[in-house]
Amino acid sequence: MKQIQSIVTFAAICITLYSCGNGENKSQNGNDVNIDAVINSKSKDSNAKGDNKCLLEYQNKYDALLSENDVIKATGFSKEKMETQYNKVLKNAEHHEFLYKFKNGRVGKVRGLDREMEQPDVVSIRSIKSMSLTTFNQSYQAITDEQMETANDVIDEIAEGNSGDADADKALQKAKEQNVSKDQIKKTGGILTGAFKEVSEGYRAVEGLGDAATWNVVTNELIVLQNGVKFEILADISNDNEQNKSVAIKLAEIVLNKCK
Repeated sequence: MKQIQSIVTFAAICITLYSCGNGENKSQNGNDVNIDAVINSKSKDSNAKGDNKCLLEYQNKYDALLSENDVIKATGFSKEKMETQYNKVLKNAEHHEFLYKFKNGRVGKVRGLDREMEQPDVVSIRSIKSMSLTTFNQSYQAITDEQMETANDVIDEIAEGNSGDADADKALQKAKEQNVSKDQIKKTGGILTGAFKEVSEGYRAVEGLGDAATWNVVTNELIVLQNGVKFEILADISNDNEQNKSVAIKLAEIVLNKCK
């Protein structure tokens, strides 16, 4: 388990170096800002962030943002089959989430597996975070081949100890202590960045929701930006992607009505 954690740390560092982690300092890279979103935003500034104080206040009470009744009404599921879970593994509330799980006996394919299996229906509200419109547009888009090449180059540099990044060097040392080879790091890092690219290709713009919004057809996630703060809703409640999207949008509208 520790070996896997060490390798994942490398891939995460690599992705952060070229993707949304440094979004505030990157150029547009050809991805145009949604001008309509700027006009509709209260800030009128594509680089402004954190102005939706209402949403930020919910970072420590995700369970209060979407109620049981909200989720039951949107999904049509029975409360008797519902379980809830508050995930607070990391200290930073930006990474917390509140989940509603329903054991409805749905059978379908799980991403990464070839066979079908029974899985729970899940709705979650998570990842409330200050974010500018510029960063939003840069973060939720398909990764280019050039960016993938850069990512793989960085993984190689990390594995060889030539990244010059303190966190990467620390992770490399931990990997060595666990007898994780350079080839393992490169191979696993490549697999993870490949999976990241697949997810990035699933983003589809959603019009008329917040200042900006995007739905991911791969992960069943809706990411919404409103007045410099973004939040995410996972709606994996059906084998029909459009039904998942519809439920996610209904729930997002509830959130936005609370914090316009």
